[in-house]
Amino acid sequence: MLRNILEFWTKKPQKRTWAALPIGYLLFLQLLTGIPKADIIREADGPEFLERFAEELFGYPYWAQDLSHLPLFAVLAWLWSWYLGGPKAGTKWAVAAAWISFTYAVLNEMGQYFVPKRFPSVGDLIMNIIGVTIGLLAHAKLFKAKNRETHSK
Repeated sequence: MLRNILEFWTKKPQKRTWAALPIGYLLFLQLLTGIPKADIIREADGPEFLERFAEELFGYPYWAQDLSHLPLFAVLAWLWSWYLGGPKAGTKWAVAAAWISFTYAVLNEMGQYFVPKRFPSVGDLIMNIIGVTIGLLAHAKLFKAKNRETHSK
């Protein structure tokens, strides 16, 4: 079963409809990072569930919030690399996956300027970029390991 899971996540999907996965995840990240602090939601008479969610989201210490950028952006980069075909698809597609992921990491951080009581942070941007790099490298490494295993049989 684990082998099938690895096979799925290292092989380029055959159908274009799988683009919904990296695009949907990108939208999820945008929603997550576009949530204002709870007091802003309260002042605007926003929905109570959103206020509670914001309290939970921002209730962690700053260092934990900063570290959360690593897996969030690693997954984004992995999904784009997976969808576009990874290293086997050639340099053009690997560069495209990196470009999409790095560009979004920068734009996402800059977009926080427009969210009340949020602000772009160089530290967060660095964590986004490290996360993207981890995701791209992890996908490439697993992809190459999977290909070596396939060719040695």
